Amino acid sequence: MIRTLIFVSHTGEVSGAELVMIQVMQLAKESGATVILACPEGPLTRRVTGICEVLPIPSLALKGEGGINRILAIATVVKNWRIAGRMIASRTRSENARVIVNSLFALPAIRFGRVDGGATWLIHDTLSNTKQRTVVRIAKPSIRRAVSVSGPTAIPVRALGIPTTISRLGVAVPDEIAVVQSPAPGIVGIIGSITLWKGHTVLLEAIARTPDVLLEIAGVPFPGDEPYAEALQQRSEEPDLRGRVRFLGYVDSLSTVRNWDLAISASTSPEASPLVVLEAMSLGVPVIGTDHGGTSELLEDGAGSLVAVDDPAQLAAEIARLLNDECARSTFARAGRKRVVERYDIRKNLPVLLEELVRD
Repeated sequence: MIRTLIFVSHTGEVSGAELVMIQVMQLAKESGATVILACPEGPLTRRVTGICEVLPIPSLALKGEGGINRILAIATVVKNWRIAGRMIASRTRSENARVIVNSLFALPAIRFGRVDGGATWLIHDTLSNTKQRTVVRIAKPSIRRAVSVSGPTAIPVRALGIPTTISRLGVAVPDEIAVVQSPAPGIVGIIGSITLWKGHTVLLEAIARTPDVLLEIAGVPFPGDEPYAEALQQRSEEPDLRGRVRFLGYVDSLSTVRNWDLAISASTSPEASPLVVLEAMSLGVPVIGTDHGGTSELLEDGAGSLVAVDDPAQLAAEIARLLNDECARSTFARAGRKRVVERYDIRKNLPVLLEELVRD
């Protein structure tokens, strides 16, 4: 194995993509590699204590909502790409390191810094808009190869001419599974970062259409998404939802999800391979997900229920149908867990992912 691996993240926050990176870094360390993480200061740097050295870099996130603020934000992030790129390039040369980029918005730093050998890109974003594709085109000359965590996520990257392989993610498969029973009232839940594209607003409108159903929202907003979280709180206090929505904040995912009758993934932008969906499936909790990106791949062929994107009426109808059909829920529960055991066991998939990331 390469002696030194430099992982690069555009953010110091922690979401599913960063949790995967931490798992890969831990395994790399256990395999004898020296591991360095280049990322901005934040919760992520505290999570990796004892795993790796941290190389602090400026934030590479694009901020600013429009007008002059957008122009200033672009100028700032370009400057930060250059600064971060030079820092990464220096460490790469001094340690003969291999570079693995864990987030799309960190990719241009590798080109602007003229990092020797370029980088391998671990893809966690299903390219779905012009901004994302533009960033990839800027960085393309410095991308040696890409590793996608799902088939749908690989398609638009390959279309841009980047050599891309697929290596599935994985989760631990618990011995004890949730018990499917007739709920009264039913409890459905969504877990993950509270940010606009996760589809909380769609789910709230669906719950408003399904009387006597309780909704639990687990997770916290990213910095800057606090107004969105406040808007969700305000919507939940309106008469058609009052008393039926609980905001749980940061929680342990497995112990929370196992208490739900249905887990919901309502994202309005396609996700690559949402870990929270895999965790629910591993517990035998039936999942309803939006039919795009990696979610479609996870739940296809009866491993879960797929509904149209941004369609609260269809989502409400499916929630009501499944809560009233114990047999259907049990079928999804068994098929979902079987899918995880066969394809997404972390004990099998994580070593394969690390090997794919470091190979020539």
